[in-house]
Amino acid sequence: MNATTQNQITSKMHDYREHLKTISNGLVEMAKASGRDDYSINTLLRECYNLIGKKLHTFDEWKDQNCSIRKGEHAYLFWGKPKETANGKRYCPVMFLFSEDQIRVNASQATA
Repeated sequence: MNATTQNQITSKMHDYREHLKTISNGLVEMAKASGRDDYSINTLLRECYNLIGKKLHTFDEWKDQNCSIRKGEHAYLFWGKPKETANGKRYCPVMFLFSEDQIRVNASQATA
């Protein structure tokens, strides 16, 4: 991968993180204002995206289940499990998940 492509990917991931931070902060403020204290940020995101009770998986997880993402669908952004860098800095990665409403079962599984 060349340096320009790497910089574009890094920039896009930064944009995703900033967008997710903004949404998350707003949802937490709303939850606190309404007196809620029984939430996680990802639960608030599920509610915001209207995905309560729906299966969510990564692209690869759906692929492993012989499913594919329908053309034109976009991933929902969630926070992943905390990780640590080599220098000891902790962060939460962005996860890209698709709901069961965004996939199609491939023909070989449908006939099985």
